[in-house]
Amino acid sequence: DLALGLAHAQNLEPAKAVRVNLGIVNAYVLIRGKEAALVDTGTPNNGSKIAEVVRTAGLDWNAVHHVILTHYHPDHIGSIGEVLTAAEKSTAYAGSADIPQIQSPRPLKAVADNDEVFGLRVIATPGHTPGHVCVFDPAGSVLILGDALNNIGNNLAGPNPQYTADMAQAHQSVKKLANLKFQRAVFGHGEAIENNASEAIAKLAGSL
Repeated sequence: DLALGLAHAQNLEPAKAVRVNLGIVNAYVLIRGKEAALVDTGTPNNGSKIAEVVRTAGLDWNAVHHVILTHYHPDHIGSIGEVLTAAEKSTAYAGSADIPQIQSPRPLKAVADNDEVFGLRVIATPGHTPGHVCVFDPAGSVLILGDALNNIGNNLAGPNPQYTADMAQAHQSVKKLANLKFQRAVFGHGEAIENNASEAIAKLAGSL
């Protein structure tokens, strides 16, 4: 039951969302208690950088139980093999339309709009890729956007048209995100918006 699931999510402690800065792209480690989830794995050969962030939080790979991929592009799934080999207890998830494009050492679990993983709400945001998803932590008031939006040089914009499958659909997804309320937004590309992020996204959505 969705209402129950979200009520449960509201009772959780906020997940601490920590950026893994991989140069051209960001991945995120979300920590709740002694358990962690990873959103995206960045470009290839970045397992050690992700491990470092997990270690800094006082955890190890055994604490990483969930790996959520926002979409199938190589700069977001590049280290999936390395991560799943190290995080032996983890389940990996992606939007069903993107799963066929992802080579992974073990099967990925399909997630759909409003599914809950680790108290995080999956939001289907197709357009950039057919199966693109964002990840929302209601308890922590943070939205992880993948490539649904970019904030490069603090210039908030929709996804890069050059790499986007369906721009009209991507804009619809931005408008959908504008209905949520959250303080903080973090991006696959660019800097976080730390305060009143949902207002900034709603403003952008109004201009699309």
